[in-house]
Amino acid sequence: MSFNRIAVYGHRGWASSVIVAALIDSGAPIKVLYRPGSDISSLPDSVAKIAVDLADQEKVIAALQDVDIVISLVGHEGVTRQLGLVNAIPKTKVRLFVPSDLAARYDEQGLRIPVNHAKDEVERAARAAGIPVTVVLTGNFAEAMGVDRHNNRIIFTGESEHKALNLCTRPYVAAAYASIFASTPIDQIKDRTIALSEIRATGSEIVSMLTEQHGSRTRSRHESAESINELVETSVATGSNFALAFYCRKIWGTGQQTQMMGEDFWEVKGYQKASLHDLIVRGRLQEYRQLPPAVLEFFESHFEQCA
Repeated sequence: MSFNRIAVYGHRGWASSVIVAALIDSGAPIKVLYRPGSDISSLPDSVAKIAVDLADQEKVIAALQDVDIVISLVGHEGVTRQLGLVNAIPKTKVRLFVPSDLAARYDEQGLRIPVNHAKDEVERAARAAGIPVTVVLTGNFAEAMGVDRHNNRIIFTGESEHKALNLCTRPYVAAAYASIFASTPIDQIKDRTIALSEIRATGSEIVSMLTEQHGSRTRSRHESAESINELVETSVATGSNFALAFYCRKIWGTGQQTQMMGEDFWEVKGYQKASLHDLIVRGRLQEYRQLPPAVLEFFESHFEQCA
C-alpha cells in the first residue's frame, strides 16, 4: 500500500484530536504542525512535530517539505490563520489542501455568520492561488445535535419534527478522514466536496429514542421558522456568538441542512455505523466538549420552556 505524506495543523481540539489519532493509526506518515508553546504531549514520539508560526512564511515553506497533503483542523478562532498555509503551499510540492470545515455548504445567510464567512474566504483564496482543494462536510456532529438528551427535552423548529438531520459521530468522522486521505490516490480526491453521513434522523425519531431511554414522555416546545429566522438575523446584526446555533436550528427546520450536504458521499469500508438507538437508548453517544457556564445558562433558558 502506498501512503500519502500528510501534514496536519490543529491537533488539540475536541474533533481534531480524534481525527489526528486516526490518521496516525492509519500508518500514513504524519507531520504535525503546531503553534509555538502548544501542548504536544498527547502525540506519540513516532510522529514528526514542527513548531511553526503560520505568519512566518519561510518556516511554513520549510515545514511543508516532503508533504503531499496539508490538512487543517483548526477551530473557529483559528480559521483565518489558514491563509498562512494558502500563501505558502504554492511555493512547495504539496498537492492537496484540506481546509477546516466540518459543517455544510451554507446559503447566503449562513455565510454572513463570521466563522462561515472566514471559512469561505480561505477556500476561495486557495482556489484563486491554484491549489487543489478538498472539503469534508459532516453536517452536524451527533454529540452536539442541539437536543437536551440528559433532561429529555427537545425544541422543534419549523418542521424539524418531520425533517431529517444529517449526523456524524466524532469516531466516524475520524475514521472517514483516515479512509479518505491516508492512501487514496490524490487524483481521486482532489477538488471534491466530500460529504459524510452516518445517521439521518427526524425530530420525531429522536424523540422516540429519548422517550425509550428515559421511560417517560419527552418534553418539547415548538418555534416557528419565522421566529428563528428573526433570531438569526438579529444575532448576525449584533455579532452574537449564538448566530450559528440559531442558524443550525433553522436549516434543520426548513430541511435545508440535508440538501446542503451535496451528493458526493464517502463510505468508510468496513465501518459499522452507529444507529440512533445505539447512541441514545444504549447510551453510546460521547459527550460534547465542555461549554462555558454562560453558554449553558443561555441554552437552559430556551429548554426550560419545554412542556
